[in-house]
Amino acid sequence: MIVPIHILLCEADDDDALRIVARLLRDGVEATHERVEDAEAAAAALRRRPPDIVFSDYRMPALTAHDVVRLLHEAALDVPFILVSGQIGDERAAALMRAGARDFVRKDRLSRLAPVVRRELHEAECRHQREQAQAALRESEQRLRLYAANAPDVIFRCRMSPRAWVEYVSPATAAILGHPPEELLGDPGNLLGLVHPADRDRLERSWRSPGGEPLLVRWLGPDGTTVWTVQRVTGIRDDGGRLLAVEGILRDVTAQVHVRRERDRLERRLREAERLESLGRLAGGLAHDVNNLLGVIAGNAELALDTLPEDTPGRAGVERIQQAAERGGALARRLLAPAAADPPGSADPNAVVEGTAELLRPTLAGGVELVTRLAPGLPAVAIGRAGLEQVLINVLVNALAAMPGGGRLTVETGRGDGEVRLTVSDTGHGMPAEVAERAFEPFFTTREHGTGLGLCTARGAVERAGGRATLTSRPGSGTTVHIHLPEAR
Repeated sequence: MIVPIHILLCEADDDDALRIVARLLRDGVEATHERVEDAEAAAAALRRRPPDIVFSDYRMPALTAHDVVRLLHEAALDVPFILVSGQIGDERAAALMRAGARDFVRKDRLSRLAPVVRRELHEAECRHQREQAQAALRESEQRLRLYAANAPDVIFRCRMSPRAWVEYVSPATAAILGHPPEELLGDPGNLLGLVHPADRDRLERSWRSPGGEPLLVRWLGPDGTTVWTVQRVTGIRDDGGRLLAVEGILRDVTAQVHVRRERDRLERRLREAERLESLGRLAGGLAHDVNNLLGVIAGNAELALDTLPEDTPGRAGVERIQQAAERGGALARRLLAPAAADPPGSADPNAVVEGTAELLRPTLAGGVELVTRLAPGLPAVAIGRAGLEQVLINVLVNALAAMPGGGRLTVETGRGDGEVRLTVSDTGHGMPAEVAERAFEPFFTTREHGTGLGLCTARGAVERAGGRATLTSRPGSGTTVHIHLPEAR
C-alpha cells in the first residue's frame, strides 16, 4: 500500500493550486495537501502537520517564498522546498536557491514537477537515513569514550602505517602503569619504554603480527615495581591485507600472579616437607651404621695414641683421625635425633669456620684454593657447634663439586642487625635461574652421582635455628650461598 505524501502548498491562486495537484496525480504522485496564503497560516500548518514537501509561489499578496524559507528554518524542518512560480528571472531564482530552495519549476512546465518531487523525496530520505546513521555513530562513539574513560583496563590504539604512532591511550594507564595517557601518546617508544626489557621484543612482535592471542607482559612502574598485564591485540588491515593499526587491551593481573606464585611456593614447600620426611627416615638408618663405624675408628685411634710417644712421627695424623671421627659421630647422632629435639646451644662462628676449613684443606684436590675472611669480634650464634659444622660441610662439599677443574672457595663472616652472616662463594660453573630456584629441594641434583641432600640438609638446620639460607648464581659466574643466623641470647 502506497502512503500518499503530504504537501504544504503556498499558493494564492485557486486555479494554479488545482492545476499543480491535478498534474501530480496524473503523473502518478498520490498526495494530500493543505493550501495557505499568508505567513500566519503557513506557520500554523507547519506546527499542525509537518509536510513531506513544500511548494510555494514566488510572491503572493500576504506571503513570499523567502518568508516560507524563513518559517521552515524557524520550525527546524528539513523538508524539500520547491519554488513553483511563473517567470521570475534568473537572479531571483538563484538567490532563492541559495536561501534554501531545492529546485525551481515554472508553472507553464508542470510536467517537470513529478520527477522533481520523486528526486527530492528520495534525496530527503537518504539525508534522513544518513543523519540517523551519523547520530547513531556519534552516540556509539560517546558510549565508547565513556567506557574507555572509566574502564579498569588500559585501552590503546597504535597506527602502524605509514609510520607507527600511538593515537589513543585510555586514562587507566595512570592507575596501572603510573603514567597519565598524555605522556604515552605519539612516539611508540613512550609506551614501549615502560615494558620490561625481557618482554619488549615479544610485545613489539605481537603488534607487528597481531593474532589475538593473550600475551603476558611485564611493565616497570615508576617506583621500580613490576606490573603484570595480559595483552589482547587486534590488527586493522586494508583490503590488500596491509596492517594499518593495532587496537588492544591491557588487563592488570599483578595480584593474580602474586597469588599464583605464593600458591606455587607453598606447594613446593609441601613437597619439600614430604621429601624431607623420607630423607629423615633414610638418614636415620644410615646414620646408625655410620655412627657405629666412626665409633670403631675413634676408639682405635685413641688406643693408638695411648701407645705412641708424643714425639712419634705420624702421631699428629692419628690425632686428626680421632678428631674427624668424633665430629663425624656427632653429626651422625644429630641425624638420629628428630628435628624438634635439636640440642640447644651456641657456637663461635669464626672458630667453626676455621675448624671446618682446617678439616677440609687436606682433602682438597689440586687447583682448589680455600680462603677464609673472618670479621673480628662476632657474637655467638644460636646453633650448636656440631649443627653449624654440619651446615658448613654440606655447603662446602656442594661448592667443591661445582669446581672439578679447580678454583677459589671463599668463606666470609660478617654481622648484621641482630644476626651473623656466613657467605660461601665458589668460582664454579654457576646455575641458570630455573635450576637455582630448586637448589634447596630434597633430592634435586644436576650431578650424575649427586644425592640432592647437602643443601637441603643445610637449610633445614639453619631454619630450625631460626635463621634462613638463600642462594644466588649465574652461569659462568659461580654460586654464592648466604646463611643468616640469629645471635645467641
